Amino acid sequence: MEEFVKVQISDVVQVNTPYGPAPALLLEDNRERVLLIFVGGMEASSIVAALRDIQLPVLNTHDFMMKVLDKLSVEVESGKVYDLQSNRFLAKIVLKSGEREFEIEGRPSDVIALTVRAGADIYVAEDVMERASIEKSALVKKSEEESAEEE
Repeated sequence: MEEFVKVQISDVVQVNTPYGPAPALLLEDNRERVLLIFVGGMEASSIVAALRDIQLPVLNTHDFMMKVLDKLSVEVESGKVYDLQSNRFLAKIVLKSGEREFEIEGRPSDVIALTVRAGADIYVAEDVMERASIEKSALVKKSEEESAEEE
C-alpha cells in the first residue's frame, strides 16, 4: 500500500523561471522537506484567499464548487498528490457522501484549493516527496544567495 505524508502549505511564492515569474505552492512535511508545485495565477490567488479566510464579493470557481458539494451533502475528506509523471504532479480529491467515499482526479491546484476551503488535510505520496522535494535548509540557503546577488 502506498505511503503518504501529511503536508502543510508553508507559503505561496513567485518563482523566477526562464519564462518569467510564476506562482508556486510550497508544501512542507514534518521532516522539513519542501515540495514546489507551480500553479496558475488565478489558482494561487484562490488558495491565498482561502488560507487567509478572505471573503470575495463574488464567488470564485472554488467557492462555488464548495457550495455545490455542501448542497449535495458531500464532504471533502482530503487532497492527495499521488504521483509525478513527465514533470507533472498528479492529484486527487477524496470526497465522502454518507458511507461512500470517492476519489476524483484533478489538477493539484484545484484539489488543494478545495481541500484548504474544507479545512481538510493534504497528503503527498512518500515516493513523490523522495523524488521531487528539496530540504528546507537548502531552499533557504538558495534564497539567501539570490538575495545577495540582487544587492
